[in-house]
Amino acid sequence: MDTRSYRDGTFVVQLTDTPVATYGGGLPGLKRTAPEPGGQLDVGSGAIEDYLRHLDAHRKKVLSAVPGVKKLYDYDYALNGFAAKLTGEQAAKLVRTPGVASVTRAGVTALHPVPEDTDGQSAPRRPATVPDDRGSMGHLAGNRSQAGGETRAGVRPPDIPGFLGLTGRSGLWSKLGGPEHAGEGTIVGIVDSGFDPSNKMLAPLPEPRPDADVIARKWHGTCDQGNDPAHKVTCNNKVIGAQWFRKGVSDPAPEDVPSPRDTDSHGTHTGTTAAGNRITSAVIAGTPVRGTLTGMAPAARLAYYKACWRMGCPEVDTAAAIDRAVADGVDVLNLSFDGHLESPIYRAATFNAAKAGVFIAGSAGNNPSSGTANHTAPWITSVASTTHDTDYRATLRLGDSQEFTGRALSPGIPASPLINAADAVRAGADSAKAALCAPDTLDPAKAKGKIVVCDRGGDGIFIQDKALEVRSAGGRAVVLVNTPSSAQDSFLAQAAVPLFVLSQEDGKRVKAYATAPAASAALTASSRTSKHAPEVAADSSPGPDPYSGGDMLKPDLSAPGDLVPAGTVPGGGNNAYPGPFGFLSGTSMASPHVAGLAALLKQLHPTWSPMRVKSALMTTATTTDKQGKPLVRVGSKPATPLDHGAGQVRPALAAAPGLVYDSTVTDWTSYLCAVGIAPPADAERDLCGTARKSDPSDLNYPSLAVGDLYGRQTLTRRVTNVSEKSAVYEAALKTPPGFTAKVSPQRLTLRPGGSATYRVTFTRTDAAFDSWSFGALTWNDVSRQHRVTSQIALRAHRFDVPDEAEAQGTSGTVRIATHVGWNGRLTATTTGLYAAEKTTGTLTGTDRTELENNPFTSDAIKKVHLHVPGSAKFTRVAITAADHLADSDIDVYAFDTEGNLAGPLPVPGSDERFDLPPGDYDLYIQQFALPEGATTQQFTLWTWQVGSGDPAIRATVTPPTRPVTGGERPEVTVSWQGAARGERYLGVVEYGDGSATVGRTALTLTP
Repeated sequence: MDTRSYRDGTFVVQLTDTPVATYGGGLPGLKRTAPEPGGQLDVGSGAIEDYLRHLDAHRKKVLSAVPGVKKLYDYDYALNGFAAKLTGEQAAKLVRTPGVASVTRAGVTALHPVPEDTDGQSAPRRPATVPDDRGSMGHLAGNRSQAGGETRAGVRPPDIPGFLGLTGRSGLWSKLGGPEHAGEGTIVGIVDSGFDPSNKMLAPLPEPRPDADVIARKWHGTCDQGNDPAHKVTCNNKVIGAQWFRKGVSDPAPEDVPSPRDTDSHGTHTGTTAAGNRITSAVIAGTPVRGTLTGMAPAARLAYYKACWRMGCPEVDTAAAIDRAVADGVDVLNLSFDGHLESPIYRAATFNAAKAGVFIAGSAGNNPSSGTANHTAPWITSVASTTHDTDYRATLRLGDSQEFTGRALSPGIPASPLINAADAVRAGADSAKAALCAPDTLDPAKAKGKIVVCDRGGDGIFIQDKALEVRSAGGRAVVLVNTPSSAQDSFLAQAAVPLFVLSQEDGKRVKAYATAPAASAALTASSRTSKHAPEVAADSSPGPDPYSGGDMLKPDLSAPGDLVPAGTVPGGGNNAYPGPFGFLSGTSMASPHVAGLAALLKQLHPTWSPMRVKSALMTTATTTDKQGKPLVRVGSKPATPLDHGAGQVRPALAAAPGLVYDSTVTDWTSYLCAVGIAPPADAERDLCGTARKSDPSDLNYPSLAVGDLYGRQTLTRRVTNVSEKSAVYEAALKTPPGFTAKVSPQRLTLRPGGSATYRVTFTRTDAAFDSWSFGALTWNDVSRQHRVTSQIALRAHRFDVPDEAEAQGTSGTVRIATHVGWNGRLTATTTGLYAAEKTTGTLTGTDRTELENNPFTSDAIKKVHLHVPGSAKFTRVAITAADHLADSDIDVYAFDTEGNLAGPLPVPGSDERFDLPPGDYDLYIQQFALPEGATTQQFTLWTWQVGSGDPAIRATVTPPTRPVTGGERPEVTVSWQGAARGERYLGVVEYGDGSATVGRTALTLTP
């Protein structure tokens, strides 16, 4: 029982029956409600109405067992259960109630911030409340502006549809009847921050609509105008549904208006990127746009589900949004916020939505650190961000004739006084913070009407904060200087005033000039230029997937996410957007491109499953740029499939991929079990106990990945011919360096709709251990109509062995399995088994204080001092549930001599163990919870000094050495005699390759 979860709070309670979208029948008198593959939920059917009554009755029965529950939402379609505010006692009682599958504390995820919103950090969503009456609005005013005597009548926006190959005679749009018909018959759901109904990209579509009957059959949603008269929304035949979910927000901010209306710009932008109307008249950053703005599926319908607020996206709200979207009949969902498999709420909602036939696109995230990719579930398409071929440049001209040209969005700033921010410090403010243009540091009397030079960086100071501070002080523009401690990139961002970024060296020159009397500068209007593309965006989150250890290649693919023009909210997004259109960057913008493209493929192939759509996009993607060179990250750093997945989408080719890799809920369940994650509950049974046993690498996925290849491994895949003709395919391998690869069979013959299985065996030759190697497998249609490519990512591992092993008996043996990745010898030795020192004491009552920042003692908390000698290989501290009352929760905290937390935070229950390095520690043993009726108990603390002195029991390992071949799984046997009952012993088995130690197993013996 997870007693630690049961503090008072907000929870999602999942029940054991499957939700509507996935119920396949079997209960007496209740027919199947799940749609057939390629079908839609028939929400108005008698079968669903009957099943809803069954779920409701079951829910009421569960709730009747726990009086006083404050319910927030009912879930019926993508989840079965409810969200509620619960006391710890209510939660603990619910988890024991028959029919309850899980009780999970609900968290809050974050909208993926725009990278340029941050100064090397993660940006929170902040309100757009800074007034604009304290100085020049610079680029926020007018359709024409001057700088240095130049004028601009407008700039062309990026042609992203053309860049992706949607336009022209061979483009995907032409296959659908042109852009005016692209997306017809499909509904794209946006779970985000809402929408601005006045935006032209969300205006009504021309009537009559040729897809009216199709939409009427599948759409079951509503339009909630909202509860705030000043922020009501209206729907039309473009935005056909709108709802808002705010019950997870305990303290709404002023901008958290109770309606689907967007005050942030994020939701308006993602929705219009996916399926916004085509418009030819727009103003961005005060500059007229000469060209077309459009979503990927301009004729698709949109349904908005506002579940993201200033604080983020509460899980109870996003789950309610996804649940409603599935019930409403959307074809596609876009999730541009955090999503991780460890969340049972997110896992169940998205798993069941995909099972119901909804394609889900998710943003990979904006953190370039290794292994940070989001939305890595196999049923979700995780999208990395790339650049397109359009850039904007401007020139900073100093009064002494120095010029600096770089990336900038500017309508032009005429010659204006230039000042260093440190010289514009407000009275009483810190001059060092003023140099950073930190909030509330600049004096309007000194900065008004000037171009301000700010240092980049500062802990917790965001780039948007700097722009807002300059504007608030009356400044006209920011010249941002890179510093040794800040990021060094030259980014392009739309902000409260124009931003121009300088290198450290150029910044020194501008700063020196700014100290001169009458220093001045002008910023020219931006001009549109072409650039090398695509490149993986500098901030796009890469793999490997942490849940499978890299056995699934994530992110899945890439799409434009840098400098994307689409709809915004005037004054939203920290006041960066003066009008209804603007540029945003990040994987939040990449993901809706794929959502829109998925809608086009669903229009073209209505019966395709979400996995077929994903496969088509992945196997036709490209890993080269427009010049045919391998993709790189911005800044010319080489990119790999861990950065871009299958590569940049090519939707025209995806329309006819030839072969697809499909998978089902059964496959996803096996995958989850293989990576040690519980599948969403659908009955009171052990799903992993009955699931097909498989390696995570064997999921029928459009890429091939092994994150832990020990010498040799064979992967299995199954492809299906989705063309209308019989076809013959031949395999072509680009083998990852350091490996050999063999495909069997090398030739596939498939009739229309037919499937075939093949295997690929990878064998390590000289690949470096723990380093990635990449390649590709392409199935070429001998008629030259299709090329079906799967990216390959392999990482050789040297050795694998359990970290822990347990044994029982006063004498006996235990076998420990290993996995070897080299050809040579395996050695094994043991320290023998060391007896524990046992410390006991009495705990009375409970104390639920979190001690990590404030340790103290009481009747329920005792302190024990521990010295760890340097002679020990390691020292372990442990308590066990077997020594304590059932359903109690005993915790252990360790602090060093300086009062710093030295061990991990406690886990639920009374099984705690951790290892400590040499030193002195204070251990605090806390009685966090007791079973009903109990008031006191004796605690038992065990400590072992392994390797210090002689062991209590000699042990032997056999064989001590043996020859091995890469890929083998040899066992070693540990034997002992003479253990005393009532004691507990700990020892270590160490393994080597003949020259170095390669691993160890801690062996616990309980006679």
